[in-house]
Amino acid sequence: MKRRRYLLIVLLIGGLASLCQAQIRISSANIDNWVKSNLTGQGVIVGNIAHHGNPVSQATFTSSGNVLQVQKGLVLSTGNVYNISGFNSSYNLSAALGDFSKSETDGGLAKLVNGALYDISYVEFDFVPMGNSVQFNYQFGSDEYPEYVGSPYNDVFAFFISDENSTSNIALVPGKSIPVSINNINARSDSAYFIDNNPFAQSVIKRQSPQVEEKVQRSFFGSIWHGIKKLFSYQEEAEGDRVVVAPDQNLVKKLSLPLYRNLQFDGITKKLVAQAYVQPYKKYHLKIIISDVSDNIYDSGVFIEDRSLTAKRDTTQPGFVDYPDLVGKFDPKLILEGKKIEDILPGQMPSNPEPTSSSSAKPAPTNRKAETSPQDIVVYFDFDRSDISSAEMEKIRSAAALSNQNKAAYNLLVTGHTDNKGSLDYNYALAKRRNDAVIEVLMQLNAGSPASVVEKAYLEPAADNSTDTGRSRNRRVVISFKKK
Repeated sequence: MKRRRYLLIVLLIGGLASLCQAQIRISSANIDNWVKSNLTGQGVIVGNIAHHGNPVSQATFTSSGNVLQVQKGLVLSTGNVYNISGFNSSYNLSAALGDFSKSETDGGLAKLVNGALYDISYVEFDFVPMGNSVQFNYQFGSDEYPEYVGSPYNDVFAFFISDENSTSNIALVPGKSIPVSINNINARSDSAYFIDNNPFAQSVIKRQSPQVEEKVQRSFFGSIWHGIKKLFSYQEEAEGDRVVVAPDQNLVKKLSLPLYRNLQFDGITKKLVAQAYVQPYKKYHLKIIISDVSDNIYDSGVFIEDRSLTAKRDTTQPGFVDYPDLVGKFDPKLILEGKKIEDILPGQMPSNPEPTSSSSAKPAPTNRKAETSPQDIVVYFDFDRSDISSAEMEKIRSAAALSNQNKAAYNLLVTGHTDNKGSLDYNYALAKRRNDAVIEVLMQLNAGSPASVVEKAYLEPAADNSTDTGRSRNRRVVISFKKK
């Protein structure tokens, strides 16, 4: 009995220690504020945010070390998100958030699955991309793994991107047109994208031999006292054969121990990319949604990576149609309000653009010597500063000299950029201060007024804004030359 008590104490202490050291941390958040401040990385403006679901089905998370590949962001679940973190001690993590007698509906999900929907949770918003390719990163995990692979109990999630003409799900298996789901990514199907976290196996516990109590001669009061002790003491009960689900050490040895110790889901995808080609400077709608299917038990969750929603120019798009760079020339919020770029900047977008494919491109003249334009000069700035260091001042002197040498053939262009710290409005103002500082020096060196001055804030980064090194490369003013 004492031994069992000591073992119980050790297990409790070990469990508490494990919880204290958990590497996935779930925190409550204002979803509207998070989407505005943390979802977009670069090249995307969002607005008109809405969300639906039980408050405990949506939260933010952080993951350290080698637990999740998506280490920071937003998590949506079909159950209680606060149960996701911790030692994988249950094969059937479940938290029903609604009434099983009352299923829910969603027009988009109804096209993907046949079963009734429960515990729907979603976040949706409008966005304006500044490039033709938009994407973000995510992982999908579930406790439906592995028991219900191939069954109707196949929790569903989707990323629906839509405009006024069409809607499509961009949560797709890489290289295929089928949606990411428990049935489509698992230990047997597209296993290259799957991480097994299931330590449980069925086992049969055999009937135990009954305990035989030794015959002892006791007095009347001794018999009463023995009966009282037996009543309140632990007794090993005989039991018949029964099937139980319990951790199997051979399975545990095959798992990632950091993941096993910190994530309740029995399976999870690797980090995947949701990507779509879009028309720049146009309003789109994105809906991130997850739901239980056929019943409201066995939870699933989707982890959306912090600042991974980005848009960029991708010339490898099939049938790529070139488009002008209009960043900084209009307020994207006007498009979120319902206006079109053609109305805001008439004549800027080509009315009948031709694809820039090799079949339609005009060959370069062969009877003229190729001309070499002066190279761009990049002036860098310290964080949140617009003053120019002595080393960067030398670059501006070189730019002024090149401008004076090539005034007859080239126009001078100045473009200001920032990292992604702070609001868009603040960074537009910061980019303008940096442009003004550079232009002031150019004017003092008689380089003349630039033909074009543009502030792009953080919408056209040169490097990844998620690192200090990348942000330092983005705090810049580019002095360039364009042939007249």
